[in-house]
Amino acid sequence: MSTITLLSVDRDLAERLSSALEGRVPVNMVQALEPEIIATPTVIVLDRSALPPERSLGSAITTVAAQAGGRPIVLASEERSTEIVLQAIRAGASDVLARSINEAEAAETLSRLLNGALVERGRAAPFTILLGSDVEATAVLATDLAIQRSQAGGNHLLVDCTMPTSIAESYLDVQVGYGIATAIADIDRLDGTLLTNSLARHEGTGLMLLTLDGGTGQEPAGIAANDVTRLVRLLRANFDEVTLCAGSLRHQGLLRELIRSADRIELLCSQSIRELGLARRLLEKLELDATMSERIRLLVWDHDPRVLLDGQRVAQALGLTRSMAVPVDHVRLRNALNAGTPLSAAGATPYVDAVRRVAGLPPAQRSPVEQQVDRLKAFAGRIGIGR
Repeated sequence: MSTITLLSVDRDLAERLSSALEGRVPVNMVQALEPEIIATPTVIVLDRSALPPERSLGSAITTVAAQAGGRPIVLASEERSTEIVLQAIRAGASDVLARSINEAEAAETLSRLLNGALVERGRAAPFTILLGSDVEATAVLATDLAIQRSQAGGNHLLVDCTMPTSIAESYLDVQVGYGIATAIADIDRLDGTLLTNSLARHEGTGLMLLTLDGGTGQEPAGIAANDVTRLVRLLRANFDEVTLCAGSLRHQGLLRELIRSADRIELLCSQSIRELGLARRLLEKLELDATMSERIRLLVWDHDPRVLLDGQRVAQALGLTRSMAVPVDHVRLRNALNAGTPLSAAGATPYVDAVRRVAGLPPAQRSPVEQQVDRLKAFAGRIGIGR
């Protein structure tokens, strides 16, 4: 968790800082910087009134900066003349606040610096990106994958970039009122508390959802690619894991940057010449180098072993070395989409097992009845029933 470290003995100043941040960030008042204080993301506020009269401002800030390990330093001073501000900045301060605390100014300054410290010094959560020409299939699998990871533990976020409306929103049956454009507008004050209070949450699994349209059904305007990548970095600093469905994103530079920063890259493609062609064109447009291409795993959507165009052939045609099959029961899937009850939140099925394999999780536990049904299905397959 990020904090404010106040070098002061003035409890009123600590309370004013806490009030400016609406209690979202702990304000810890100390008299000296200890190693454990700077071991986590923090912004150091130096109270000028706490300095001995004989000590120069510049030397005090320089001393704190030497102990701060790169953490940002803000000077709280009654006087904010040009001379004072320049002296503080030259000595190593990031900004100067009025000691009386203008809440709006303090909140904007401290939140901006906290977010910067969190991204630069905090732990970046695992990040998975899913690509595919079949937008619905990609969004469904991204949602089910995120659900499985969320149920395994931790605070998990799904970012769905499908348009004109979010498929994940419908699949999860949640109401979204906060989107990527709003999050970017809030980026300088965005933190875990604001995200928790603003994002849609799936009650059954605890999965948080952020969408491209924000529930408006319209593509947001005026968003630059670097805004999105900056937002993703901040989201990774505030969640335990982030899964992104590329969905309707077509900006090649943005996709390349997201792929470059991802820990796992999944490409959906079905056993179809048409889908294979679309997947090949997508990869060609992205112009990925060999290193990034080697990190992509093919997920064969709607896999059926009877189809001659198997996963190995699809992977070879795309120049990929890894693949995994994802079988789909279309009737169950359509019912789940219509009802807003994700398949991943239901009982064990071959599809759920495949999703768990993709997520790196063991198969779901089956009841004795389900185990018997599985054995009967396997036996029927061996003797040719249903083919």
